[in-house]
Amino acid sequence: MGYMPSRALKALSVSDRIDTSLLEAEIYEKYKDIDLILSCGDLPYYHIEKLFQLYEVPVLYVRGNHDPRVEYGKSGPLYGPRGGIDMHGRMEVLNEAIFAGFEGSLPYKDGPFLYSQAEMWHLVLRLVPRLLWNKLTYGRYLDVVIAHSPPYGIHDRDSNVHGGFKAFRWLIKVFRPTYFFHGHIHVYEDTQTTETVVGNTKVINTYGHRKTILRPGQRHYSTRERPYIPSLESAAEDFRSARRRGALENIWDSLTGSATHLIQFQQIEDQLEYDHSFELGLQDIPLDAIVGSVSRPSDFTRKFFPREVVDPSRWQQVKKGMDQAIRPIKVYQIDQTYFVLDGNHRVSVARQRGMTHIPAYVTRIESTIPLTPEDDIDDLIIKNQQVRFRKDTGLETLRPDLEFATTFPGGYQQLREQISSHQLNLELRHHYPYSFQEAAESWVEEVYLPLLQTVSQSGLLRDFPQRTPTDLYIWLTQYQKEISQQYGWEIKPASAVDSLAAAYGQRLIHRWKRFRKQLFPRAAPRLGGIGDWRRTHLMPRKEGQIFSAILVALNGQESGWKALEQAFTIAEKEGSSVAALHVHHGLSEIAQTQIKEACQKRLAHRKLDARVYFEEGEVQEILTQRALWNDLLVFSLEHPPGDHPASRLKSGIRALVQGCPRPLLAVPAVTGMNHGLLAFDGSPKATEALYLAAYLAEKWGVELTLVTAQEDSAAQTNPLEKAREYLEARDISADYRSEIGSPADVVLNTQEARKCDFLIVGGYGYQPVMEVLFGSTLDALLRNSDVPILVCH
Repeated sequence: MGYMPSRALKALSVSDRIDTSLLEAEIYEKYKDIDLILSCGDLPYYHIEKLFQLYEVPVLYVRGNHDPRVEYGKSGPLYGPRGGIDMHGRMEVLNEAIFAGFEGSLPYKDGPFLYSQAEMWHLVLRLVPRLLWNKLTYGRYLDVVIAHSPPYGIHDRDSNVHGGFKAFRWLIKVFRPTYFFHGHIHVYEDTQTTETVVGNTKVINTYGHRKTILRPGQRHYSTRERPYIPSLESAAEDFRSARRRGALENIWDSLTGSATHLIQFQQIEDQLEYDHSFELGLQDIPLDAIVGSVSRPSDFTRKFFPREVVDPSRWQQVKKGMDQAIRPIKVYQIDQTYFVLDGNHRVSVARQRGMTHIPAYVTRIESTIPLTPEDDIDDLIIKNQQVRFRKDTGLETLRPDLEFATTFPGGYQQLREQISSHQLNLELRHHYPYSFQEAAESWVEEVYLPLLQTVSQSGLLRDFPQRTPTDLYIWLTQYQKEISQQYGWEIKPASAVDSLAAAYGQRLIHRWKRFRKQLFPRAAPRLGGIGDWRRTHLMPRKEGQIFSAILVALNGQESGWKALEQAFTIAEKEGSSVAALHVHHGLSEIAQTQIKEACQKRLAHRKLDARVYFEEGEVQEILTQRALWNDLLVFSLEHPPGDHPASRLKSGIRALVQGCPRPLLAVPAVTGMNHGLLAFDGSPKATEALYLAAYLAEKWGVELTLVTAQEDSAAQTNPLEKAREYLEARDISADYRSEIGSPADVVLNTQEARKCDFLIVGGYGYQPVMEVLFGSTLDALLRNSDVPILVCH
């Protein structure tokens, strides 16, 4: 089973009718806990905006056949509700659930948002590649569809105006979304059908408004029965057919790792915490939701086909009786599942005959533990631990919006241990006794949620599609602790995200990189896309601090001490920690002690968090790996790339710049880094350098000069205009220079003329082979600059 979102979502769906009561205080109190709003069309944009502003949750919308292209109001023209996400013909992953949307209705007049059956088929089929990708990435195709029109044959009407789309029906059949919301069909009578289960999809007509709890990945069951049809074969042949299907089920489950056994009710009863049960009487229940048995859990497969222990004569006798009349079975119901108390053979015969439902006398057992037909006993144990954890910590009441769902036993014990450790830290920090519940609430706000945000926004969930966010939180804290102990490094859990994905990620890209590393262990690592370091490593942060951890390459020589001093300068500006790393080949303990003492001497007058580490191995490989745990790599410029292809090919600094996953600072001399010169040519890598330069100007108060080199004065466009627009939008003043000449000469001459004390540049811009043959601007700057060079990817 694929990864399921960690909690249910509360959705307010609206369509077709303006309901101003949703804006009133009384109704707001009723609906203020919603997680999102789904708008299915034929509502004014201004009304959707008001809902967005009041409830302050994401709004997903599609347009209806009565919606205009442009809506005019006091604030001017509106092309859609501001703040909303237009879902037409696209997909969106929001709150860990997968959404798709389609606007409009069948054509009946001239106007926008009207589509023929063929046009809607085209729109639906365009999403098929993304749906298949979702299956690979998230373990499921689609969770929720929002549309204006209904599917063909479901809630629609015979007229062309209110007919449904056949492509929607196909989408439901093939890709099985959990929910399909639509509007368009007005509801005037209480007896009018507004909910229908088709396959495992619940189709909902949301005319007006309604509140729905969404459980992505949940299967729904139709109330329509497939009647019992007596077989023309003998009872003995039917039994043999059922036995063969049971054997095939066992083989298939062994290949796929699915559950093969019925759940024993006694195991469930041992895990449940329930106060009472009550009789529901006679009902038709779905066979797919029967997952266990009170007395015969080992006699039948998970789908109730007979195993070897089942007496053929007994099964055949029951089958003959059911050919005459079906006696109701007796079951216990727990949440969405059923357990057979009496009638196991009748369930087996019904399965063999292809029935979907069976009559049953139902006794419902109320429990706080949710249970679905896809769960097995391990899932139940975990869910029981989940309920107890939330109750014991008080988080069930304090933070009801958080479920803390995990997929492995033992996870909640680790969370309890973390809370206990946090409780001790709080008491030591504040000299005040904290209860376990008080510590749990503080732990959620100070530890759990910040790291969970990093997990969510870093894309780690895509790397481990079978894991929940809480799984990855636990795994990340474990991994951070393990590598800290293994290498002796002090790193934050958030800093271990990239290395965790690289070491264990299940996406094809990570598997390929690990395979390539095994085949070519000495091959230079390859960077990701331009700006990946910023999007995945920096954007999840709330504190607005880019360089919170700095890595410095020591070499025991004067050039290495310059790099350390420059790192100290940055750390004082940023309030960051410094990790000084000396990569060596057989360095003696005496030499290591001398280096540590020299570091401490330089640190004596500074209030900085700095540590010294020693590792044995290849310099470039280890620096590249350890850079994943930091935000900036600082190194000396003792051996810059040469001016010939052979020397460029052998250059360790060139390989380090190409392979390092973080920005780098090359240090030929120590400066205050108060006036930066940004070399800007409009390229993507130069744009990344522009983003970083803007940060330095805003946070450090750095004076900025921007320079571009042009081939001649008749150039039609100047890339500095793009940079000027970006900086002025952020109220950042800068000096802009356009010069004619080779880029390296222009940059170095401008640096000297403007007395800039560091350079900001993008990384290598050409393909590696071309750079080796012909050199690059960055190589020339590394060779000739006498001020630090900040290199961005």
